Amino acid sequence: MRPSRLAVLGATTAAVALTGGLLTGVPGAEAATAAVTVESHEIDVHVGPDGAQTCTVVYDLYRPATATSQTPAPAILTTNGFGGSKADQADLGQAFAERGYVVLSYSGLGFGGSDCKISLDDPDYDGKAAQQLVTYLGGGAAANDGSRIDYVRTDATAHDGVAMAHDPRVGMIGGSYGGQVQLAVAGIDPRVDAIVPIITWNDLSYSLAPNNTSFTTADGQGVRYGTPGSEKVGWTSLFFGVGIADGIQHASTDPSRNVGCPNFADQACVAKAQMDALGYPTQDTLDFARHASVSSYVDRIRIPTLLVQGQNDTLFNLQEATATYRALRAQGTPVKMIWQSWGHSGGGTPAPG
Repeated sequence: MRPSRLAVLGATTAAVALTGGLLTGVPGAEAATAAVTVESHEIDVHVGPDGAQTCTVVYDLYRPATATSQTPAPAILTTNGFGGSKADQADLGQAFAERGYVVLSYSGLGFGGSDCKISLDDPDYDGKAAQQLVTYLGGGAAANDGSRIDYVRTDATAHDGVAMAHDPRVGMIGGSYGGQVQLAVAGIDPRVDAIVPIITWNDLSYSLAPNNTSFTTADGQGVRYGTPGSEKVGWTSLFFGVGIADGIQHASTDPSRNVGCPNFADQACVAKAQMDALGYPTQDTLDFARHASVSSYVDRIRIPTLLVQGQNDTLFNLQEATATYRALRAQGTPVKMIWQSWGHSGGGTPAPG
């Protein structure tokens, strides 16, 4: 679900300190000084394995007055947790725009007015959508109203050392569902400069039907298992209820979201029905969940990563972030990790005052 705004903002403060490359060149980043304008836009993206499906993404663009074509600024790309929308990142967007960053906050596919169905942060869908927003920030695409961006700093080369067109200086941050999408785009787009996935998963099949007694990874440090565990019925039912409700709420923007499996990729309904009937996932369900998991493509990620995971979390536990951390570190990807008290199951620290 969605971490609190204060919690995400606190994690972000730590994140920018540890992924310092993103901060480079923002004068006075430590002080909130810049006047900010906020505009809402829509942009069409093309997703799916062959890019044949068109989705309209809604987003808010936070622009500091200091960001101009003569003095371009680095950018932050962020999106919502499951069941949320672009509005959830309003505090973050305002705070960092006041500090000189351009911030693009968008509603993920299937949420908050964005078209198409929920695909569980699959790289072929959510990853490709985010990749095209990176291109937009780099000036290589136009919003549906024809407007373009020419005030975001660009880089000469991406993280793989290759010069790429429309390469903005951009980092990503977000929690839970808004965390996994960062890993999805990092696996396909080296133009992203740093990511901060907060309380998210390593292997969704483990998250939703765990078995801690039959891990099969070669190093014994991952969470992929040989024998499926029992379905977390409470969590899976909650997610389906929230996803379906969002589809109904925004039916006027994209009625096709509710045709067939309501507001979910068809395989999601098949998987839910199958797990409810058997109590555990079949191989088809495992394959579906793992395709939308960083454990399946972590070897393609070379972008500096800060993982933040919660001790109080019965959905994505500490073992998931640890598995991702160890895999990234073993292949030489720059990575750090924070453990903190709060997670999907509560435990947040009250705000001061």
